[in-house]
Amino acid sequence: MAIPPVGSVTQSQSATQLNSALGQDDFIKLFMSQLKAQDPLEPVNNQDFLAQMAQFSLLESSRMANEELSQIKQLVESTQGVGLMGKFAETQSANGSIFGEVVSVGFTQNGTVVSLKIKDENGQDYYVNDLPVTKLSRIYAGE
Repeated sequence: MAIPPVGSVTQSQSATQLNSALGQDDFIKLFMSQLKAQDPLEPVNNQDFLAQMAQFSLLESSRMANEELSQIKQLVESTQGVGLMGKFAETQSANGSIFGEVVSVGFTQNGTVVSLKIKDENGQDYYVNDLPVTKLSRIYAGE
């Protein structure tokens, strides 16, 4: 039976969804139950015990690294968002491309968002608000 490769975490998965699987406390409870239920005449092999502890240690360090990478990603997005102020950006919509000036930057739990000031065919200004930075397809220094 073939085992499919493990894919990367998508943006739609939040940290709470990932952390809700099994945590350190769950592992310790499971491990203590295993020790209580073992046969006293045939206790757990020391090598098995050390292997489980090493696996848990690796899992915990991986979880911590993922949290730190998530924080770095937020910082990079925030810095990018602030750097976009006053520049012109393009994004795709159902009606085609939208082009406008970045007039504000916001920070939400889902990431950095911007507001674009756009002129319609009559020269009227309107705004596209809460547009994720990741949805911008091009950035221009001037009009």
